[in-house]
Amino acid sequence: MSDAPLIACPECDLLQREIALPATETAACRRCGVELYRGSSDSLDRVLALTLAAVVLLIVANAMPIASLDLRDQHSQTTLLGAGKSTTSRETFVGLEQPALVDSDVPGRQFILRGDDLGSLDIGSPIYFKHIQVGQVAAYALDADGNGVTLKVFINAPYDRHVNIGSRFWHADGIDVSLDASGFKINTQSVVSILVGGLAFENFADAAGKPPAKADTAFRIYADHAYALKPPDPGFETYVMVFKESARGLSVGAPVDFRGVVIGEVVAIDLDYDPATSETSVPVTVRVNAARLRARYGRAATAALSPADTQAFLDRLIQRGLRGQLRTANLLTAQLYIALDVFPAVPKASVDWSKTPAELPTTPGSLQELQVTLAAIAKKLEKVPFDVIGEDLHKTLQSANKLIQQLDTETAPEIRAAVADARRTLNAIEQTMAADSPLQQDAHAALREISRAAKSFRVLSDYLERHPESVIRGKKADEPLTVDPAAKADAK
Repeated sequence: MSDAPLIACPECDLLQREIALPATETAACRRCGVELYRGSSDSLDRVLALTLAAVVLLIVANAMPIASLDLRDQHSQTTLLGAGKSTTSRETFVGLEQPALVDSDVPGRQFILRGDDLGSLDIGSPIYFKHIQVGQVAAYALDADGNGVTLKVFINAPYDRHVNIGSRFWHADGIDVSLDASGFKINTQSVVSILVGGLAFENFADAAGKPPAKADTAFRIYADHAYALKPPDPGFETYVMVFKESARGLSVGAPVDFRGVVIGEVVAIDLDYDPATSETSVPVTVRVNAARLRARYGRAATAALSPADTQAFLDRLIQRGLRGQLRTANLLTAQLYIALDVFPAVPKASVDWSKTPAELPTTPGSLQELQVTLAAIAKKLEKVPFDVIGEDLHKTLQSANKLIQQLDTETAPEIRAAVADARRTLNAIEQTMAADSPLQQDAHAALREISRAAKSFRVLSDYLERHPESVIRGKKADEPLTVDPAAKADAK
């Protein structure tokens, strides 16, 4: 009996004796012909190593999530090890009306938001702080009276500590485009908020020392960023300004300023018809901070004014000419705002403080004054007899035309003849004044004779000055010339 080791066929399990083969040959099963092979000597070690590796990987796999929920960037995961945390068992469960968006063990806090409408928000809509997504909308419901909606939002840790009692939330969905008295503005949080909507919140500058808000604290949702961050001011009072002119371009929220300083805003615009006078006016309701007006006007540091002080202060300003006026804030958008200013030349006015709200006096705007002036000019022009003036002008033009024709037929030939005579006269004068003309030669000869006569007269004057007796005796005869003999000898 051979001591050669046995080898089993991997296909038919036939046991066969192993035989020695050359290095380049292979052995085959006698029954099925399948190629036979021999296991490595360390095969048991390999099996053990692979088994231990499988156990380790099984433990790691059980610790990893086996199910996850991804909804609008919000993740919820479940693992095999974490699925059996509860120590109690039950067979009856109550289903939620809406799926839970955040696990109970996720760090953070939930808050309540109330607004007029839901807008484009939905469960899972993002919430931003400083353009960073810090939370999401967890649930929403319509109020029982139907006048608003209530939202539950969840702010993730550590961002929840930035929510304090003074935080302001507003709709950040889509693109916030505003066209008002200050111009054209565009504001948005992110591309995601443009597509699916969202909320944003921010704090005032003095929120550094305020503690974080408690869970389930209620906040109001504002329409946009501007209204949300409008600083609170308890000194506002409501007044009415009645304008007789068109209020096209004036909108709710338009500023009310005093010499460039904003002291209030427009809250309502209405129409009022007076049957007694058959006139229509535009009552505009405004909210004005009289204390801020006083600080701007008199530089007085007053925190708040009592109603009596406010009325007395406004009465003094109105007596000095304080009026409300519509002005154009932007020529491109034609937006209007209300300007409070002092007009010394306006008629006197007073305020009836028994009315609620009190009515502040107004004055027409510069454009309205221009329209009134143009209308007055137009009325005066209507009284001008343009027809009569036109007929008289037509007659005058006809007379002028006849006069021109008469001048052209009668006077023009005579004028042309006179011009020809004048031209001939000028030519004759030019010829006479020429250098080689006889007149010029005669004039030169006469001037020479006058020069010789003047010379003779000068000689005569000199002689009479030396011999005045010659006037009586006459001129002496000329004496013969005598020569001195000594001089003659010297000359030789």
